[in-house]
Amino acid sequence: MNQFLKISLSYFAIASLVAFIFRDNAAQAVSGAMELMGGASALLFFMTFTFVCLGLIGNAILQTKAPRDTVVDAFKATIATAFFQAAFMISKTTMPYIIPFYADPFFARIDEFLHLGTAPWVIAHDWGRFLPTDKLAGVYLYGWMWPAILLPITLATLDSNPDRVRRMMLLYVSAWIVVGNIMALSGMSAGPIFYDRLYGGDQFALLPASFAPIGPNMEAIRSTQESLWITYVDLDQVNGTGISAFPSVHLSVATLTAIYVYERWRYTLPIVLVGVAAILYMSVYTGYHYAVDGYVSIAFILGLWLYLRRRDQSAVQYA
Repeated sequence: MNQFLKISLSYFAIASLVAFIFRDNAAQAVSGAMELMGGASALLFFMTFTFVCLGLIGNAILQTKAPRDTVVDAFKATIATAFFQAAFMISKTTMPYIIPFYADPFFARIDEFLHLGTAPWVIAHDWGRFLPTDKLAGVYLYGWMWPAILLPITLATLDSNPDRVRRMMLLYVSAWIVVGNIMALSGMSAGPIFYDRLYGGDQFALLPASFAPIGPNMEAIRSTQESLWITYVDLDQVNGTGISAFPSVHLSVATLTAIYVYERWRYTLPIVLVGVAAILYMSVYTGYHYAVDGYVSIAFILGLWLYLRRRDQSAVQYA
């Protein structure tokens, strides 16, 4: 976890520096991100304590990791995660200051081309008549959030395979920084739900109108979408996690989580595939993302994992 801590602190420093270069309200943005993470620190440390207890018990039974190493790694992972997530908030809200939104029309056309002339959200809403969309919205909201934040702590406390931990941490960093920042800057887009507000017209006017049913989870998503827009327009992105569609961090993290679970328990493959499919479906159904956003994220993380796994296997073979 030493390397992850160094990366997180560097990421935070670079994100803050870039914010001060490109935006007038950088100090507010940085302090806002730190306040958000500070408010979540009690829950984060409680979860860390829980994982440490589980790790100490499991490692004692299996005799795989010294108790001191478990505690120290967990502490480093928690501090690193807090700085890492704060850095991502700063980076994501700063990106429109670097490159304004421009790529939505391109991605909308790509989406229709890939789906034989029909916008994917239309297909998703047709399917929504037969699917438990509000329950799937709960998976999209909460099933994604926990591994997105807690995976480093999980690896620090409950995984004693150093090769797998290094491989997953590299995937984790790539899922956020490469996908969420570097690739996102190459195709700055806001997503279908915000398309008409940014570019004018009514190309996606029927998207929010055809959400059904609007249960508590979908209501939470709609409320979040409106809050993101208000933050973007009125608060100048001082607070919040910002708007950015391409590629999908939801799908990069979901794919990474599925890969990790599959590596540890191969029989879970059908379950993790359904999980990724649910996140992909809801990302399109809610209008947060174009379908291509998810396709690119899944392909990138899967390709990087295959490369890293082959590299690690080769290293073992020729050691």
